[in-house]
Amino acid sequence: MAFPFAFLSLSLVSLPLLAAAALGCDRPGRSAGPVPAPPSVAPAPAREEAAQAADGGGAPAAAAGDAAAAAAGAAPLRADAPFVELPVEGFPSAVVSVPIGATARRPVLIASHGNYDRPEWQCQVWRDIVGDGVFVLCPRGVARPDSPSASDVRFTYESNARLEQEIDAGLAALRARFPEHVDPGAVLYTGFSLGAIMGSAIAARRAALFPRLVLVEGGHDKWTPATAKAFADGGGQRVLFVCAQSGCSAAAAAAAARLDKAGVLVRVARSKEAGHRYDGPVAEETRRALDWLIDGDPRW
Repeated sequence: MAFPFAFLSLSLVSLPLLAAAALGCDRPGRSAGPVPAPPSVAPAPAREEAAQAADGGGAPAAAAGDAAAAAAGAAPLRADAPFVELPVEGFPSAVVSVPIGATARRPVLIASHGNYDRPEWQCQVWRDIVGDGVFVLCPRGVARPDSPSASDVRFTYESNARLEQEIDAGLAALRARFPEHVDPGAVLYTGFSLGAIMGSAIAARRAALFPRLVLVEGGHDKWTPATAKAFADGGGQRVLFVCAQSGCSAAAAAAAARLDKAGVLVRVARSKEAGHRYDGPVAEETRRALDWLIDGDPRW
């Protein structure tokens, strides 16, 4: 079914920033239904500490599409709106940005949100970044009991293992719903803050599925020499760190050095100082670096 937020403008309006957040803390998200654009604000440090505690501390890209399907030509993908709700077995429904009108298999991008955030926010920002030619699958996670109101529910992820299960279930649901249009190959993983933290751990053990990563404002400390080597040995190819704060940039540079030593191509993109956020200038910086990230993958 189509999401009621499909009417939202592609432009994002940022509210004034709160106090600077620690690396890994996460921006609030947007509620379901008619609501204002997402504020670029980080939650209180206590929320981030709880989120990091919940994490437990602790295949090369496929060729484009299926040859037979491409030769026959799939029927144009139809949807009532650019964003759809996707039921996911065993988990809350995901949000998906769909490539309306696609007649061939299109790649999938996972967009994992931060703590006290919403999947709708991530899907909107990433559709703005990559356009309307790919699937953007945004896992929901679990509702936070301290959400602002019943009409403005915010979400988090319980652990990287649980997020991994939710992504697998979401990919299965997406392929079942759009069997002629979803590319079966490697998936581009992106995550903001908590999503980046947990995504680093997931990718280190699932590099064949997630060989290329975009980690925004988080996910640096997970890259030890051992996890960097595991990612490289498993087929990991490229990692893009995107930062909007000086502290993030320093931590990302250290992680980049470990990944580079392991043989992974890595880049740190730095927007102007903008606080702990992923929209606005951070999204623009991500868009500028995207060509480097997807270079050599013919599906994009």
